This record gives sequence, C-alpha cells and structure tokens, in this order.
Amino acid sequence: MNLLHYINKVLVFINPGNASYWHTITRCSIEKRPDKLERYYLNFESKLYYPESFDDNGIPLWKTTDEPYFHHPIVICQYALGIFEHLYQKNFSDEDLKVKFIKQADWLKNNYKEINCGKIWYIYYDIPLYGIRKPWYSALAQGEAVSVLTRAHLLTGNEEYLRIAEEAITPFFVNVKEGGLLNYFNAVPIYEEYPSEIRTVGVLNGFMFSLFGLHDLILLNKSENAEKLFAIGIDSLKKLLPYYDTGYWARYFLYDYPKRYVASFTYISIMYEQLKVLYHLTDEKIFLEYSQKWKTYSEKRWNKLRALSEKILYANTV
Repeated sequence: MNLLHYINKVLVFINPGNASYWHTITRCSIEKRPDKLERYYLNFESKLYYPESFDDNGIPLWKTTDEPYFHHPIVICQYALGIFEHLYQKNFSDEDLKVKFIKQADWLKNNYKEINCGKIWYIYYDIPLYGIRKPWYSALAQGEAVSVLTRAHLLTGNEEYLRIAEEAITPFFVNVKEGGLLNYFNAVPIYEEYPSEIRTVGVLNGFMFSLFGLHDLILLNKSENAEKLFAIGIDSLKKLLPYYDTGYWARYFLYDYPKRYVASFTYISIMYEQLKVLYHLTDEKIFLEYSQKWKTYSEKRWNKLRALSEKILYANTV
C-alpha cells in the first residue's frame, strides 16, 4: 500500500472531515424504494472533484506506485456517478455535465473486453496477496459500470448502453475458477470484488456495490438475469453479515476469517450507508439493524481506537 494512502487511512480514524478524495464518506441518498431509475443510491458528489490526471478526452487516469497511469474502470465509474449526482441536483439542466458524463459512459461502451461469459473491463495491476495477476476484472467494477450505463441509456435512449449492461452481469453466474466472479464462503455465494482462486476474499462493500448495479438494471428494464442475481445476492448478504461483525466493529473482508482485518473508518461508514440503501431497496430489516449497529460502533471513541490498533497490527503482519 502506498505510504501516503495508508497514513490518510489512519488520519481519517482521527478526523474524518479531512479525508482525501479516496476516503470521502458517501451517504445514502434515498429515503424509500425508488420505482424508477434516478439518482445513484449513495451521494457521490465529492467524486466529481478528481485530483489526479485525465487523458485528452477527459477520462480520469489512475496509477499504483509501481505502474504507469492507466484507465481504471472503478475510478471512471465513480467519477461518472459523481458527475451524475451534480446533474441530478441541477435537474439535468447542465449540458456541460451531460457531455462529461456521456464521455465516461462512452469509454465503457468502447473499451470492454469480450470473454466467454460476458463483457468486462480489465484492471491492470497485480495483487500478490490474493494471487491475482493483471489483467483481471471485478464485481465492483462490473456493478458500477452497469450503474453508469443504465443512466447513460436513461439520458440518451441509446440501446447499446443497455445491451452492454445486460452482458456485464453474466459473469456473476460463473465461478471464479471458471473465469467468472462467483465465489462461496461457507457454501454461501458471493460476487467478488477481488476474484481470487486461492480462497474467497469477500470484500463486503464491493459485494454491495455489485448489488446496486443489478438493482439499476431491474429498475430500467426488469432484467430477468438481474432479478435472479439480485435475489441470490440479497439472500447471501443476510446469511453473511454475522461473519463481518466483530462485536465492536466490522470486518473489511472474509479472506483470512476468523482473523480480523477490520474495515477502516471510511469503509465501515460506507458499509453502514450501503446497508441503509439495501434496507430501502428490499424492506429487509436485518440491513437496517446492521446499519444502525455499525454506525453506533463507529461513534464510540474506544471502538475507533481499538479498530485502528488492530488495523495497524494486521498491516505489520501481512
């Protein structure tokens, strides 16, 4: 992990208001179940202010410490959803923002890769801990790409966006060892942000972002595949939530369960906001209960100090 990135994670525990672009907390933006596709479920307005480089067409670029700049689909999608939130707040009257948003959607439309189980967007860096080598793809990226493409269809009526979105969810049906994004934890299916063949990673926020994309496709065109996958995902999440709960904080992933790699302050905050969203989308009270519980965890100073110390100790053992 980049040292400055790690230091910022630590500082956010102490003062969340000083979070960098990558660690801003995005709050639930809905108060009831939507009956049509509209704004994104989290308020991504801060994601409009991307602090790094862009290419000549206005598409954000990203880099790791060891890699040159490249087009990272998650960065592009979150930037696009930030643009869309500002568009929504201006009642879709800002033509410059529309152009910027469609540019991001068009990057997705023009830069997918076709594999045997669907259309995907590659990510170009290695994650040795998980045995992941570039290029690879992610349920988080797929879900957010669907969220962007469905909204591009909403703005333009272009059926190509919808067709690609439909084909972007088919890898969720396919096991990781067969090239897809489906893994299992204690026989419970989960859509993988990090599709490792070593063992299930089970990053919770990435799983929930993938469910948001599936729900967008259901709202837009009542996609049967999206409905099946969303139902499976919701059932899985209800079964898996107890594994993420430590009794004072939340785990980030299940990769080394029962060891505890706890979430950063940013991520526990995002996760309880995501759970609030899923409560509104499904009326499943378990999601509201965990959302409220984790929010309460994060508000207690002793819990924050304990989580921070566990996070530092874990980082020094990996």
